[in-house]
Amino acid sequence: MKNNLLIKSALIVASLAALWVFRSSISATWIWFSNLDSVTTSMQSAGLWGPVVFFVLFVLQVFLAFIPGQALMVACGYLYGFWGGFLLSWLSLVAGGEAAFALARRYGRSFAGKWITADVLARWDQTAQGQGIGFFAITLLMPLVPNDAMCYVAGLGRISRPRFFIANLIGRGLACLFTSAAGAFGAALSWQGWAVLIVTFVLIGLTWYLARNRISKLLLA
Repeated sequence: MKNNLLIKSALIVASLAALWVFRSSISATWIWFSNLDSVTTSMQSAGLWGPVVFFVLFVLQVFLAFIPGQALMVACGYLYGFWGGFLLSWLSLVAGGEAAFALARRYGRSFAGKWITADVLARWDQTAQGQGIGFFAITLLMPLVPNDAMCYVAGLGRISRPRFFIANLIGRGLACLFTSAAGAFGAALSWQGWAVLIVTFVLIGLTWYLARNRISKLLLA
């Protein structure tokens, strides 16, 4: 027990020391992620490797909360157009979600707790009990929900792998449609077009909120 405490203390001290030593690099990385122009410029200069870098970043952002997935999705649409950005971000996020689901199911709560906070895990783990495809599809779509954390929650729950895969495809697909449209048509899309997108988004959320229990029962039947 004493040895374990010493090891954990040493790891904490080493981690804090590493953060201090590399603070400038970490700060620069954070600024880069939060600046759409910097991201697009870097990806353009990457040439054919740009999509590969995007894929890796999308998968990593499921595990590393500081990587802003929505900003990358918008940048993807801006650089590669609506369909190119949509397919790249959709397939990448689905791959990352499936990896998080599989690892959480294989290694359990101790693994999931390393990537998401305990309060988020406890709250959503309880909410997701007995839920099915509809619930997870919506939680992977809605912006105020910890989307990536839901992949771990699903892995710890009772939903089957094929059912989560369907939810992952639907939820991530709808999210990527909106963000890819924002990146590809942001400046050109009329206010009417944006109104339609926003109303559709709100209606999806309201439909789930009002009929979540009934939908879940139908999907679990």
